[in-house]
Amino acid sequence: MSTADRLLNVLELFTMDRPEWTVEEAACELDMTRSTTYRYFKSLVDAGLIVAHTPSRYTLGPAIIRYDRQLRLLDPLIVSATGVMRRLARQLGPHVWVLLCRLYRNEVLCVHQETLDPPDLASDFERQPVSYGRGQPMPLHRGAPSKVVLANMNFRLVRPIYQENPEAMASIGLGKTWTEVKRGLRALRNAGAIVTKGELQGEMQGIALPIFEQQVVIGSLSIVMEESRTMPPRETLIPPLAEAIREIEERLETTDWTAARSDRGGASARSA
Repeated sequence: MSTADRLLNVLELFTMDRPEWTVEEAACELDMTRSTTYRYFKSLVDAGLIVAHTPSRYTLGPAIIRYDRQLRLLDPLIVSATGVMRRLARQLGPHVWVLLCRLYRNEVLCVHQETLDPPDLASDFERQPVSYGRGQPMPLHRGAPSKVVLANMNFRLVRPIYQENPEAMASIGLGKTWTEVKRGLRALRNAGAIVTKGELQGEMQGIALPIFEQQVVIGSLSIVMEESRTMPPRETLIPPLAEAIREIEERLETTDWTAARSDRGGASARSA
């Protein structure tokens, strides 16, 4: 394993479940010497990626926020989708969230959301035990935003995911063998939009369609609401959702992102 890989392994220790680490704890967890772990901690501190909030305990640092802001302003997928999502949220009304998710390793990650709800209700949505909120990773096999991505992935990429945890696929009725899982995924793909209810904690329901870039699925756009509310019929939701995705994919394909980033950077500097 390279030095860079080990350094990234240290950074990945900082999770929602365990946001604080000491050098000694990290060295034990990663089976590295204390001196080597200390050097990695120092490099991450110098980069602002972690920070000591007591003399010996470290948490994620302010550089993470800087990179997050850059993503919000300059990531092509988010920039392409934001205006479209706001319009769709206005069209759907309150108590509905429009979510943009993208494939991240063997999970799906919410990267942007729009809603008409006031900030306090939007915050309640973010605090759900397992929500669809921004930055929340979701398993590929549960929830409409994830399942629609899984169904449209190349089977060559899906097979090792299945082999790692075949019980997960069986638990949602996709089948107990790889042949059955492929058949189940084809059926989901042919259905187009995927609707789920209560597959993640938080008592939410959603409908999702995939987003493609150069004919490869990269994420999904979803409409999500509380399970206690009546979801409008598919024929009401699918057309505006599909139109929104068409616009996002078109912007991804046709926008000169080098020029767009330059314009956005200039605007940000002028407004500072």
